[in-house]
Amino acid sequence: MTFLDFLWNRKSLFLLFYVTFEYQGIIIAILILNIISIGDRMKLSKNKVAVGLSGGVDSTVAAYLLKKQGYDVIGITMFLFDVLDEEGNIIKPKFIEDAKRIAEILNIPHYVVDYRDTFEATIKKEFVKEYLRGRTPNPCVTCNRIIKYGKLLESAHSLGAYYIATGHYAIIQYDEKLKRYRIYKGEAEKKDQAYVLHSLSQKQSKHILLPLGSFKSKEEVRKLATKIDSQISEKKDSIGICFISNNDYVSYLASYDSNAVKQGNFVDMKGNIIGKHKGIVKYTIGQRRGLGEYFNKPMFVVEINAEKNEVVLGEDEDTYSIGLIAKNPFFTHFDKLDGVLKVKAKVCQWGWYLPATVLPFGDRKIKVIFNRKERSIAPGQAVVFYNGNEVIGGATIDSVIKD
Repeated sequence: MTFLDFLWNRKSLFLLFYVTFEYQGIIIAILILNIISIGDRMKLSKNKVAVGLSGGVDSTVAAYLLKKQGYDVIGITMFLFDVLDEEGNIIKPKFIEDAKRIAEILNIPHYVVDYRDTFEATIKKEFVKEYLRGRTPNPCVTCNRIIKYGKLLESAHSLGAYYIATGHYAIIQYDEKLKRYRIYKGEAEKKDQAYVLHSLSQKQSKHILLPLGSFKSKEEVRKLATKIDSQISEKKDSIGICFISNNDYVSYLASYDSNAVKQGNFVDMKGNIIGKHKGIVKYTIGQRRGLGEYFNKPMFVVEINAEKNEVVLGEDEDTYSIGLIAKNPFFTHFDKLDGVLKVKAKVCQWGWYLPATVLPFGDRKIKVIFNRKERSIAPGQAVVFYNGNEVIGGATIDSVIKD
């Protein structure tokens, strides 16, 4: 019998994670193999919570509040991608040092977990792939499901924590009648982060605490953060895609694939060539400004055809659609949509609430029909369904229905 056979017969579980420490200013990562029996792993403490400690304002306040509430709090910082200087050299991530300092101030244990390989394979590569297909992806939705509330939850469990917590402005509550967890917008009007949580499973939701959901504004959170650490309280909000420097996603995509900025044709609605574009990734549905060509009337991006390397332009009325087909739907009240659902839909995080009807449409797809034609529906984005302040589901936009 081999050693692995012995462990298997003992019903043991392998857990791989990184522990980091600093030596002469360099962060060193050591891969540790933990062998924990499944029986022991199931003994998670409901008083123990692992906070995704990013070194920012929101996660700092989340950890502070949970500790005040009496939880046994630990901080876990996710190392998702290498940080580069202006010359392209890998440098020491400042956010890890910030998170370490916050953990010391709060007097909580701190761990750094290295998810770079998983993040590369599931988030970054998918982001590039979708753009090269002429779509406009939302990597935050996928990251929340797979990384923040997936891998992080696994790491939390390996450390004995039943719960994980983040600084998202949203609310998750258990409904005794439905026997399911429900997701609501946070009370901060300008922070609808429930939108990016729509794809969480019930198994994930049961382990999540969101202590910032009841705050009325980010300013209120910053004010509390000044009591913890003045440096952190003054940090600016992160904007754009976290793994792309200066939000220059075009340069990022070009570094992966030179075809991302390959010149092609602008064509009109009839297929006639009317100009040259500078790479399909530079354009999104509904765009008018920055086309790089002069036309004798306002022109808008109506469609991106990656196979032909063409950008289809039309007039404003051509950007409107009566509906869409979406794939991989998630719902909070039930596992599968069997009938008709009346909702308010958002087709981008900061967009309008659009009255719509949702219907089943084949295997793992749904059809969304708006009450009236809506503008600039971009495949790759998430369509999220609301009932008042509650997020009741969502899916990834696959195609549009023009008429």
